Amino acid sequence: MQKKFSIILIVIVFCAALVYANNRGMLSGAFNFTNNITSPVSLFFSQLSQRASSTFGGIFNLGKVQKENAELKDNINKLRAEVAQLTEAKKENESLKLDLGFIKKTNFTYEPAEVIAFDPSNLRSAITINRGAENGLSAGMAVISDGFMVGRISEVTQGTAKVQLITDPNSAIPVTIQDTNTNGITKGEIGFGLSMEKIPQGDQVKEGVTVITSGLGGEVPRGLILGTIEKIQRQENSLFVSASIRPSANLNILYRVIVIKK
Repeated sequence: MQKKFSIILIVIVFCAALVYANNRGMLSGAFNFTNNITSPVSLFFSQLSQRASSTFGGIFNLGKVQKENAELKDNINKLRAEVAQLTEAKKENESLKLDLGFIKKTNFTYEPAEVIAFDPSNLRSAITINRGAENGLSAGMAVISDGFMVGRISEVTQGTAKVQLITDPNSAIPVTIQDTNTNGITKGEIGFGLSMEKIPQGDQVKEGVTVITSGLGGEVPRGLILGTIEKIQRQENSLFVSASIRPSANLNILYRVIVIKK
């Protein structure tokens, strides 16, 4: 018991001596020495901590940026899809307006149809539509798109019909030059070409004039626009003149058509 009391007394005396020495400034050198030893170590660990914090912060920020970029790309793709849909809807509305305007001017009976197949051959130009005999369609009927003639029905099944385009090499349609008495025949050419043949040599034919169906033969009604004359070819000692025609309808892109049922 006495031994423990002695130890406690020594500790109290030692602490009191340290407090007295510190108040007198006698321990400042020791503190400075200790601080000089420990400061580099503390600085090293402080810098190491800052670097680690910066590194992990950078990794976190990189992941955040990558996530934001992915979200932006997803939003851009959605906007592009919406723009594409709106563009197609606008085109369809414009096409419908043109067809409606044409229908209002005539007294024909019509059957709207959608294109379900396109002949990939370069030798023939034809499309298949989703209307057929059950809808009252028959071979020879004229087909229009955007108010312009694009072809005639060549084959019919119960639910579908094949349309021979005006640019098919086997197509031949009686036509006339609008506001004149000049008649001729339009024939298709390979590669979506179109020409007007059998134009009398003496008739005054000009570039830029409109070519319409003449109604001769009875199959196709008069007044359907096929295109405009681009170039005239004249040959000496020939009774007739031929001309290249630019089709008014975009035959490369056909989604919807209207069949004239008379």
